[in-house]
Amino acid sequence: MIGILQMVPIAPGGAQTLRLVPVQPLSFGQLAPRQARVIAPISVSAAVFSIQGPANATVIVTTTLPTLLANPTGGSLQIGSWAATVATGASGTPTNATPVNNGDLAITLDAGGIGLLRIGASVQPTLATPSGTFTASIGLMAREPVSGRLSLTAQAPVMASVLQPITISAIPMYFPAVYTGTPATIAPDDVRALRLVLDGAAASSVDVTFESLPAALSNEAGSASLSIGTWRQRTGADCSGAATAPLTGTTVSLPLAQAIGAGARTAICLGATVTPTAVQPGGLYTGTVTISVRYTGS
Repeated sequence: MIGILQMVPIAPGGAQTLRLVPVQPLSFGQLAPRQARVIAPISVSAAVFSIQGPANATVIVTTTLPTLLANPTGGSLQIGSWAATVATGASGTPTNATPVNNGDLAITLDAGGIGLLRIGASVQPTLATPSGTFTASIGLMAREPVSGRLSLTAQAPVMASVLQPITISAIPMYFPAVYTGTPATIAPDDVRALRLVLDGAAASSVDVTFESLPAALSNEAGSASLSIGTWRQRTGADCSGAATAPLTGTTVSLPLAQAIGAGARTAICLGATVTPTAVQPGGLYTGTVTISVRYTGS
């Protein structure tokens, strides 16, 4: 008679009973220089980790949080602060967000042995922050105090993309000699029109707001003014758009469409009409157009 010995695997005493699963990374999206961004733990862009372990257990999660993000060229982006929420179960109500640093968080799992940790942070690139993609990693490890068992380390990426600064180059409007009592007009597509050239990150858009358009120009001595108005604008890299009337306080959204080196460009051309009086004093008259430009969302 021949007996058959059946081999039964035996789990080692230190078998894993805890799992940390990164569900999604923390993404700051696109940022312009000096643009602050806070990703709250409840945001759809926050980092999310699932904790799986014994039913109803209280698990201690140790966090390792980066202090900065780095890009391949050697630039860095400082992280301002971290915050977290925890929830019992995969769909439980998260706690109020609390500041968090490197250290321990206590998370109670539900009857199915599930908990959820959400982590957010804040950043603000400076004017000196180079453009490019910045990355780092959040690291977590869990332990179950009763058994002393540990999870494997789980990591989730942290990402931000910094756009290059917007630069504005201005070519001034220049009227040739004008005569008393005779209005003179420069169209926005005239070579003597005011041209504002905007350079920035490729494949992005900007919002341009006309903060002020002068109603009068002043002479060198400041003793006389020359009326100016009927402002007209054209937009686009070559200012080929339809002529429209710019209004103070209004915003125009423009794509940076023309490729220039590693970036892109658009422009605004402004024309206007000056109206000298019959007794307009002679001399050189000047004025200032003020605009603000920012990247559109991200």
